[in-house]
Amino acid sequence: MMPAPATMDQDFIITVTLPGTPEHFSKPCRGQIVVGRNPEVDLQLVHPMVSRRHAEIAMEDDGGFLVRDLGSRNGTVVNDELVQDASRRVEGRAMVQVGPYMLQLSSSADVEAETFISDQRRSEGRVSLDRHQHVLMVDGKVAVERLTGLEYRLLEVLSDANRRLVENQALGDAVWGAGLWDSYMLHNLVRRVRRKLEEHGLDADQIIVGVPRAGYRVA
Repeated sequence: MMPAPATMDQDFIITVTLPGTPEHFSKPCRGQIVVGRNPEVDLQLVHPMVSRRHAEIAMEDDGGFLVRDLGSRNGTVVNDELVQDASRRVEGRAMVQVGPYMLQLSSSADVEAETFISDQRRSEGRVSLDRHQHVLMVDGKVAVERLTGLEYRLLEVLSDANRRLVENQALGDAVWGAGLWDSYMLHNLVRRVRRKLEEHGLDADQIIVGVPRAGYRVA
């Protein structure tokens, strides 16, 4: 007997962020939705880098997400992979970039579960700074002691954002000053901090999370 085809009539949540701005909201969705600049689509994102009908998103009955680029001019990035006029299926949560917007896809059940346990897990995996000793803390324990001035400033800006994405431009300007840095300097600084985390047996990519062509955030 052939397996039944996956249905696309599930409830899910899209959390939309525009890096470098206060724009941040969540939208409950059901079935297939279309994202784009056109006011008639299900989720309108007004920006010239977003095509009128940019992408289609659906959650299947097994919990996976199906993301289809609708022939957009700039393509759609699905979990760091550029998709152009094609579809990608991802298990569980997905991060989708449409133009400059970051869209996090989550099942309604996942969001409800996280809300329920958020108080119990508030400090788990949290990155913070001891501003008196200039050391990096993870879960309340000293993780890295020897931080240079630039490394400390980078972590200070990311920590102050409280897990929110900090756009590359804003991050570089805060560390070096406007017009005094380039992308190589920023990414090299991030690599140095990640290397120090790895030397202490920590998962650096999970602590300092990079979003391609957008910015960074800390866990």
